[in-house]
Amino acid sequence: MKQRKYQVLIFTILVGLIMLSCKTTQSSKKEDMNIDITSNKWEVVKIKKQEESTYINAKESYILEFINDKTFTLNLDVNNCGGHFEIVNNKNIIISELACTDACCDSDFAGNLVQLLLKMTEYYEKENELIFEGKGEIILKHH
Repeated sequence: MKQRKYQVLIFTILVGLIMLSCKTTQSSKKEDMNIDITSNKWEVVKIKKQEESTYINAKESYILEFINDKTFTLNLDVNNCGGHFEIVNNKNIIISELACTDACCDSDFAGNLVQLLLKMTEYYEKENELIFEGKGEIILKHH
């Protein structure tokens, strides 16, 4: 009877440890849900399209700046974009408008970045990077 109690106790402890490790893994993914994205300019590091499994690194400097709580700018290779956004809560964002100048020809990366930005719905900070997720991913760093 005592042996059965020890087995149940050990099993309960193991299940608890497994559940705790799962919770720790999830929370380490998204470190800071209360990040103020308007406090910095952000430089694009890399992007990943929804249907792709690998990231594409930025070869140029693409700067995203949230001017206030409603507007943002994005500097591409040649052109500049601007638009409106809304922070739904501490982790969700709606980018509702985006318009760009058309002075010349931006790179394919810049075109993909513009398309992806409109598909972002969530953001968080991890290891000093700002990560946008939605239908794909955009990884940025402080500029």
